[in-house]
Amino acid sequence: MNGKVVVEPVTRVEGHGKVVIEVEEGRVKNVLLHIVEPPRFFEKFLQGKPAEEAPRITERICGVCPVAHHLASVKAVESAWGSSNIPETAVLLRRLLLLGQFINSHALHLAILALPDYVESGERNIFALAKTHPEVVKSALTLRRFGVEITEAVGGRSVHPLTAIPGGMSTPMSPETREELLQQSTVALESSKALANLFFELTEKSWVMEYHRPETYYMATHRNGFQELYDGELRVVGPDGKTRCEFNATAYLDYIAETSMAHSYVKYPYLKDLGYPEGFYRVGPLARLNVGEPTGQVSKAMLNRYRQMFGKPAHNSFAYNMARCVELVDAVEAAGRILRDERILSSDVRCGVEPEAGVGVGVVEAPRGTLIHHYECDGRGLIEKANLIVATCQNVPSMERDARMMVESHSDLLQRGDVQGLAWKVETLIRAYDPCISCATHLVEVKVV
Repeated sequence: MNGKVVVEPVTRVEGHGKVVIEVEEGRVKNVLLHIVEPPRFFEKFLQGKPAEEAPRITERICGVCPVAHHLASVKAVESAWGSSNIPETAVLLRRLLLLGQFINSHALHLAILALPDYVESGERNIFALAKTHPEVVKSALTLRRFGVEITEAVGGRSVHPLTAIPGGMSTPMSPETREELLQQSTVALESSKALANLFFELTEKSWVMEYHRPETYYMATHRNGFQELYDGELRVVGPDGKTRCEFNATAYLDYIAETSMAHSYVKYPYLKDLGYPEGFYRVGPLARLNVGEPTGQVSKAMLNRYRQMFGKPAHNSFAYNMARCVELVDAVEAAGRILRDERILSSDVRCGVEPEAGVGVGVVEAPRGTLIHHYECDGRGLIEKANLIVATCQNVPSMERDARMMVESHSDLLQRGDVQGLAWKVETLIRAYDPCISCATHLVEVKVV
């Protein structure tokens, strides 16, 4: 067989992407992942704009994880302006806002995008899942609603929040809102456990447990060895799980470089001291559990089950979904703790800030991995230059290499002409990373050229 196998688009992911498998004399010559990533244009849009507008502009990069961009952006502005005395209640509200995004995003991915691949059914979609596992679908929708309610209550609306501003938050939380969310958190915790437990049970019996384990470097934010989503140090661990380097977000350019590929608009980040391509690293749920420990009691127990399945560090790319389960439970637990904290009701949510010339870096953990915003501002508070490194960009090099390994390990499907079977396995792998490409999903079309 000679020619190309084109899987376009990759389905059940956020946005448009395709995989091109080049075949020569029956052997795999190359596997390329084609992605168009919007943040490159937003870097240009920001130039000349008042920095305080950046949090409301950059969140439009994505309709799936706008909260992460909103918060990384406001942190970058505060860093550039030298604003460090953010009221503790404002920080709590921001943390809660980010947790709402995690709950919403992880529930969406696990139940609607990923889980259909693990259920024995003639159809792989949410409608078939609703017939075979209606309670799980109900749990997922409950979790999504809880996440959206948090975003709306703290962020001002259900998508593209408004409330994180330089110096803090624009609006405090009312006692009534807090009580409503607290009541929902109890139900949400049970729903998260039900969804996670089903995913664990199905995965333990799935073919993905026999998948090869590509060993890479991993990067995530942590604080004293525990997971930290909003503010901490960046740590890189090696394939052996040992810490290779640790640095403050403001120094990221000393450790991370980027290159480009002719077949994709995505920038390929890598560890500077290792060079390209040896310096590939991964971010996201898999990386976060390789770098730090969750903080919740229920999630810690679930982590033990996770590590019995995948070890530490975990390398199996399908462990991304299991790590997402652990994080989902942990996020619900963390949201409950913040809501029970009396400081959340304080009206002291903002301090005064003034625009000034400076360079600022803001980093948060988005659901899909580490998100970096880097701005240079002039004396009027206008942005002169912006650089964004999003989670999906950091994972693309590994996704592409992973896809090739998947194709090579199932070359028998190619030899038999089972293009659909091969396409499904490659898509299932890509979906495990939960790439955020843009904001659309499509039916699959497989072409053999």
